[in-house]
Amino acid sequence: MAIVLHLAMTAAEFDANPSLPGPIAWMACHFSPYGTGLSNLPSRLPEGSTLILNDRTPVFGHSPERIASQLAEVAESLKCSGILLDFQRDGEAQTLAIATAITALSYPVAVTPSYAKELDCGVFLPPPPLNCSLKNHLAPWQGREIWLEAALEQQRIRVDQSGSHVGPWEDARPCPHTDEVLHCRYRMEVQENHIDFFLRRDVDLLLALLAEAEALGVRRFVGLYQQFGDSFGR
Repeated sequence: MAIVLHLAMTAAEFDANPSLPGPIAWMACHFSPYGTGLSNLPSRLPEGSTLILNDRTPVFGHSPERIASQLAEVAESLKCSGILLDFQRDGEAQTLAIATAITALSYPVAVTPSYAKELDCGVFLPPPPLNCSLKNHLAPWQGREIWLEAALEQQRIRVDQSGSHVGPWEDARPCPHTDEVLHCRYRMEVQENHIDFFLRRDVDLLLALLAEAEALGVRRFVGLYQQFGDSFGR
């Protein structure tokens, strides 16, 4: 069975692609800057899509009950298959109260790790780092429903006398070696005072990683439409 990737799309991207053959992830509902509920709720989606609520607009006096009701109404009318709470502002009591109300709905819900610690719901994990195995990445969340972000990535690890340093790597030079456990390609460059390791996860190895994740029980995959376009699993 092909991996189903819920492509996270903005309203503009969705409007520009009216004939999508599979579910997407709506990016995103926001806390309304003018009231106690939500803004940017979708009016149409492919059946089985994921609703994303993020905290780009900070919470300030918003109503957990109203927000949960709005999401439930949209999820039911558009036949959504789940709700993703992509909360990046850690430790906010009002946001936790909203997340608690949403997890009481009769829909699968996942939230970012800092909030998942306090809630009985799924957890939405970032991609495993290129120098970390998928099993180790998932291990702290054994027994929980896991949703996983899918991404094409590359990074440089520089090792010198002071230790290792992880940083960005932008160019497209080839990586001739493959690590099947880490699902990445790599190459090494030895300099006088340091060694550079260049790591990349391309589409083929991402597919292998997602297949392993599915075998390990990961329930849903979400990736940016901006990165994958229409080419992945469509």
